[in-house]
Amino acid sequence: MRWTSSATSSENVSPRRERFSPLNVVLGTFSAFILLLALLYPEERLLEILDTSRDGNAATVRYLEALLRVHPNDVSLRIRLAGEVRRVGFSRKALDLLASFPIRLSPAEQHTVLVLRYRILKELLLATKTGDVKLQNYQAEFADTARKLAQGKPTVWDLRRFAADAKETGDLETHHAFSRQADVLAASMAPVPIAGVPGDPFALALAGGDYRTAAGICFNNMKQANGNNLKRELFIKGVRTLQSGNLPVEAFEAGERHLNGLADDREALVFLTKVGLAAGKPERAQRLIKRALKMSEKSAHLDIS
Repeated sequence: MRWTSSATSSENVSPRRERFSPLNVVLGTFSAFILLLALLYPEERLLEILDTSRDGNAATVRYLEALLRVHPNDVSLRIRLAGEVRRVGFSRKALDLLASFPIRLSPAEQHTVLVLRYRILKELLLATKTGDVKLQNYQAEFADTARKLAQGKPTVWDLRRFAADAKETGDLETHHAFSRQADVLAASMAPVPIAGVPGDPFALALAGGDYRTAAGICFNNMKQANGNNLKRELFIKGVRTLQSGNLPVEAFEAGERHLNGLADDREALVFLTKVGLAAGKPERAQRLIKRALKMSEKSAHLDIS
């Protein structure tokens, strides 16, 4: 009689290999997850959830693309998708999304599109090698977008920024055009000297392009100013002078240093807050606006009582 060993037979059985899920299963799972989110949250709420992620990702882009197919006339959705596509590194595709809109845009939407196009084109220009056939087309589009943004009432700082960006991207003709426009605007803002009185030092410094000296004259005159109104006027003039010289960070820091005597002036605080935001200093600007808001709340309490 033969006896069979159960141990031997079990040893001969090869272990089962672990298998990865096929691609269609992964895609199906992802689609089901997106569908679940769409069922659990309204579109607005889901978009808010996606907003919490500052870094662009493919899932966000895919969801926005799906939404745009459902709402092809949603301008804000198309602009938002273009921004996300740009963030994940597809600048050319983002530019194509902004090429045409099915409906007429409001002035605010037109400005938003121009700003986004400006940033995308600058990125494309900086990434395009010299000699590439696309370079000339990008430069023409970039210069045209900058000119459209400069329509209306641009500040000297805006024009200086356009000139600097044009120079950085290799468009010297546009650089010189914006630089001349900025110089003309800066000269027109300078005060006219009074007849019989030697040239105004501020005007002379500004005409010579010495923005730091011109701003320093304003800040020094604050010490002899009678009343907060004149002191505030000189303060704002000094800060704006540095801004017009394309010195946004220096303008904000000078404003912080020379806020003496205006630390309780709400108008000056609100103004300097905007300067801080423009200079890319949101944390320090936030402290200023908090101080201004507390002053507003205090005034409100006094009015109520």
